[in-house]
Amino acid sequence: MSHPGKARALLATLRIANAPSVVSNVFLGYMLGSGLLRLRPDIHGLDFEAPVLIATAGLLLYFSGNLANDWFDRKWDEERRPERALPSGLFKPGSYLAGALSCAAAGTALAFFQGAACGICALGILAFISIYTRFHKVAIWSVLPMGLCRAGLYFLGATAFWSKAEAIGDAGYDPAKFLAGALLTLAIPASGLLSYIAGLSLSARYEGMSDAPPGPRVVSKAMLIIPLIAMSCLFVADAGSPWIRVLGMAPFAVWLALCFTHFAKPIPRYVSALLAGIPLVDLIAMAPLAWWAGKPWLAALPFGAFVLGRALQKLAPAT
Repeated sequence: MSHPGKARALLATLRIANAPSVVSNVFLGYMLGSGLLRLRPDIHGLDFEAPVLIATAGLLLYFSGNLANDWFDRKWDEERRPERALPSGLFKPGSYLAGALSCAAAGTALAFFQGAACGICALGILAFISIYTRFHKVAIWSVLPMGLCRAGLYFLGATAFWSKAEAIGDAGYDPAKFLAGALLTLAIPASGLLSYIAGLSLSARYEGMSDAPPGPRVVSKAMLIIPLIAMSCLFVADAGSPWIRVLGMAPFAVWLALCFTHFAKPIPRYVSALLAGIPLVDLIAMAPLAWWAGKPWLAALPFGAFVLGRALQKLAPAT
């Protein structure tokens, strides 16, 4: 029987509280993939097998990155975070490395099973994970590959839908031309998520400081606000009633205001609140997209991921 301390330490390593947001990111990507083809899921049928498989792949890639991160940082953690699993001796470093490689291989295999484009996205995410893991302790620009890891989940989800070659043809598109334009269009909401994650990561760099410098905090706040524009601009002409867009933006705006005020200090509390808010970034786009698709209840998924993620932070820390 495993020691309860080891179980909690492993959940903390995996950042289990952030797992619901990974699922939310991938599912929004899948829905965006449908929306960019102008297909209504209520007419063409919403396939849940594909998003479940690709969300599992996304989770495995995410867990791989967290295991690799803690394995790479074990010496640094010995001095500054001795309570973590590896410095405290709860696990051997080799087990984390083996776990990271296994999760990476399994996640990539699942992605390729869904389609070549999905597999390429998975490899791209792993590349950004490697860059972040190598440089995040020494270079402030490493917040960008961290953001690209998350933004890549939108592409992972979208390509899972596009892997159905007949869907592109049935919609009357030439596959090559469609993919070129769709990837550029998808980059708009992806930039919103990238900005939020980079701003969040910029704040997290100063998590251990009692008095963080003001400059990076100001920049990070500006980056955290960008999703309000980037995530909603695709639906200005197509979403129908303006109140749907407002409904999607409101929870994120309210939560971000609470992060800037009620949860602002100490920084670990602030960062945890921002991490919980990742699915609310998705909700900005999901609300009008779900309404347009004729299934408004789909907007409950990112909100549910927010609630579950916040609850899981009581089980294990999110950072």
